[in-house]
Amino acid sequence: MVCLLAAGGLLAADLLNLLPRPTLLRAGFTLVGAIVALVLYLASQGDSPKRPRRVSPAHLTKIVITLGAGAVIAAAATGSRLLALAVLLPAGLAAVAVQLRGTPSVPAVLTQLCALFLAGRLAKYVTTGFYFGGTDTFAHVAAVDTLLRTGDAATIGHGYDLYPVFHFLVGAVKHATGLPTYDAIILTGSLLFTLVVPLAYALGRSVFDSRRLGLMAALSVTVLEFFSYHALYFYPQALASVLILGTLFVNSRLRDAEDERTFRQLSVFVVALLATMVLTHHLTYILFAAVALVAVPVALLRPSLLGRSVGDGRRWYRYRWVFPVVLGAVFMLVYWSYSPSLVTVGIVQLTAGLLLDVVAVTGGQLYTYGMMLPADSVDRAVAWLLTPTSIYAAGLGGLLLLAAYELLDNLGDYRRGFTLTVTGLCLSVLLLPLPIPIPQIERLKFVVTLLAIFPLAVGLHRTLTVDRRYAVLAIVLVATLGGATAFTVLVADDLSETYIDEPRQQVAMSETQFESVGTTAAFLQRRATGPVATDRVTSRAFETNQFNATGRLRAESTGLRTEASYLVARDRWSDHLVAVGKGIRSGDLNTFGVGPERFAIADRTHDKVYSAGTVRVYRRPGGFSGLYG
Repeated sequence: MVCLLAAGGLLAADLLNLLPRPTLLRAGFTLVGAIVALVLYLASQGDSPKRPRRVSPAHLTKIVITLGAGAVIAAAATGSRLLALAVLLPAGLAAVAVQLRGTPSVPAVLTQLCALFLAGRLAKYVTTGFYFGGTDTFAHVAAVDTLLRTGDAATIGHGYDLYPVFHFLVGAVKHATGLPTYDAIILTGSLLFTLVVPLAYALGRSVFDSRRLGLMAALSVTVLEFFSYHALYFYPQALASVLILGTLFVNSRLRDAEDERTFRQLSVFVVALLATMVLTHHLTYILFAAVALVAVPVALLRPSLLGRSVGDGRRWYRYRWVFPVVLGAVFMLVYWSYSPSLVTVGIVQLTAGLLLDVVAVTGGQLYTYGMMLPADSVDRAVAWLLTPTSIYAAGLGGLLLLAAYELLDNLGDYRRGFTLTVTGLCLSVLLLPLPIPIPQIERLKFVVTLLAIFPLAVGLHRTLTVDRRYAVLAIVLVATLGGATAFTVLVADDLSETYIDEPRQQVAMSETQFESVGTTAAFLQRRATGPVATDRVTSRAFETNQFNATGRLRAESTGLRTEASYLVARDRWSDHLVAVGKGIRSGDLNTFGVGPERFAIADRTHDKVYSAGTVRVYRRPGGFSGLYG
């Protein structure tokens, strides 16, 4: 039925011209996912007897660790992780899936999953010089350096002086290891998110009261792209999200406390954890509160759906059980009232303005100067269906739909974990590719991912209990999904080979390029006699060298324009789309693309006062207009 609905919906949308045909073809991943879910559902009917272990868990663990280490070494030796991860990562996940079909050793499986997850992150680390993702990494490198230099949290910029936990953590790692700040951030994030694998197991086991579902929750971490992405694009929201998972685990243990002493010990720990969370980030908890609101009606319907009395369900809402949520909200409100962050104030103002129809957020415009972007077409849409991003979306959608089938079939088996699983299932649609771009939707998706591990664990559990005649199909699906996760547009955003859409914004610099930006910042600090303008990436990179480009660069139909006397350009502009402005809060989301020929002409004709590697500094006392146009 779902397959027919998916096919019929796509056909009807095409006949009614609701969306362009290439967009509808890309949405065909939903039909593929529905077919995958149907096949797995039919293949897993009936009981699947557990198979005895045939290979020593210790031997398999050594093999998987060797595969992970080999992938990292191969990536470092060749300068590319594409082939290494594409071969070794699915092989390792296939080995894990085989064990999960039988009677797995918990320590062995968790060790293998940690090794595979960490291998993917380290392979990206060794093949990117300075990976900055959405540019926040630049600001946090500068903030940690400033903190260690001054010893005063008040000197941390961008409002994070009120939320310094991330910078204290990274600063401590840098101080203890002597690593450069960038490496301290990346390695701290990679190791911390690797620890999310056993944390997800502990949380899943506690929530579902099942070791097997706990292991499936741990496996979910390795196949959800946002965990892989934020392990390297590590910033305060990523740390806050890990703390939320820790709080969910402690709260679940509170409900299972067998005596008052254990309950009090866990209560003290959760209070300390809540206080730490308040000082870590701001937006994360606003987003998580929105997600938690979705759980309220699910929790209220739980007793009637599971055949229990309403009174029996209400006992879970006693203050004894919900005090962490209440106390956390009180902590945040008090702290925000005492020392409101400019970021938080801006979020509240923007939200209120949108709700009252006083403020309008306009989408950004893309201007091209001598750059030909590929036209959307049916052929390109069909080709997209074969990319890792499409394979990931189809696999994830299929597993989530299979989880829904499992809940409908065996609802009574999920009395524990019902609320979190159903809430995660309802919200997980946001994790699939959407036809309409929404600014900053990635931040909400990351919070949704924290709950997606529960329905995904249910879907993986059903997948790996298929009849032995279809065991190869289930194992290949898990291995393919895990392999595709490493190469989605989000996780492999630095690899142009993994997507076929228009050029994307730059997310990484080589060490040489980053050094060129640093020497340019030093030159401007010494010699610039007027304001400096540049693109968003270069401006954020300047922050790591204690220099601010205060001029505003605008992208317009006639070319680039600025009133600043100095304009900093980089030859990487001709390979990527380039963002200007300060982002959504400034209302400037425009981007531009410039072709190599236009860039070269401008480079020859403008007064170039400085050049360092890939960076140029142009000077014009009256400012610039029509540049590249």
